[in-house]
Amino acid sequence: MRIAILAAGLIGAAVAATSVQAQTAPAAPAAEAPAAGGFSDADLKAFGSAMTEIQKINGEYTPKLAGADGPTKAEVQKEMISKMGAAVQASGLDPQKYNDMSAAAQKDAALRARLTTVLNAEPAA
Repeated sequence: MRIAILAAGLIGAAVAATSVQAQTAPAAPAAEAPAAGGFSDADLKAFGSAMTEIQKINGEYTPKLAGADGPTKAEVQKEMISKMGAAVQASGLDPQKYNDMSAAAQKDAALRARLTTVLNAEPAA
C-alpha cells in the first residue's frame, strides 16, 4: 500500500520537482527522449527512489519557502533545487531522464500502473 501511494501520490511532487530539475539540467536532444513505455524496471525503481527523496526534500523546504521573503527565499529555493538534483543523481538517473520519466508518467496511465507494479514487487531473494 505504501508504494502504491508513492507511485500515485508522489507524481504531484514529481511535477514540481520536474520544473525545478529542468532548470538545473542541460537540454538533451529530442532523439534521446524515451517513448512513454520505454523505461526499464531498473529505471522505474530509480525513479521511485528519487521521488521518495524529492518528497522528503519538498516537505522539508515547503515551510521554509513559505516563511521566507526576497533574497532569503531565493537562497532557500537554490538550496532546495541543489538537494533535489543531488537526490536524482544519487538514484542513478540524470536529471533529464528523471524529467522525461516524470512527464511520461503524468501522461501515461499504463506507465503509472507499471511503475506501481515494479515498486510493489518483492525484491529478489
